[in-house]
Amino acid sequence: MNISGQSATTEPLVSQLLAEDEGLRNIVEEFVSGLTERMAELRTAHEQLDWDLLRTLAHRLKGAGGSYGYPDLSELGKRMEDNFKAQRADDFVVWIQQFERLTAAASAGLRAS
Repeated sequence: MNISGQSATTEPLVSQLLAEDEGLRNIVEEFVSGLTERMAELRTAHEQLDWDLLRTLAHRLKGAGGSYGYPDLSELGKRMEDNFKAQRADDFVVWIQQFERLTAAASAGLRAS
């Protein structure tokens, strides 16, 4: 484990959608490649304390994570959305770290499959 409590190496996270239909690889790759931009949007909305946008972005992550076969991303989106609805973001740094880890894991999963 490194100082942030994460493993130095990232375990690949394989899309459940690809496990069912490899023909959907292009759309899953597009989704995974867009995760970094989604993270940046969340950071910007958090800096501005734009609660409506934070809720919307978290809701989209919740839905898209599930749709593209990444339930861990969906669960993270749900956790963030629930907190943003209550205008709470005390764990934002932790959520972004989890998002970064899951993004790296999803990228590794695509390379491994």
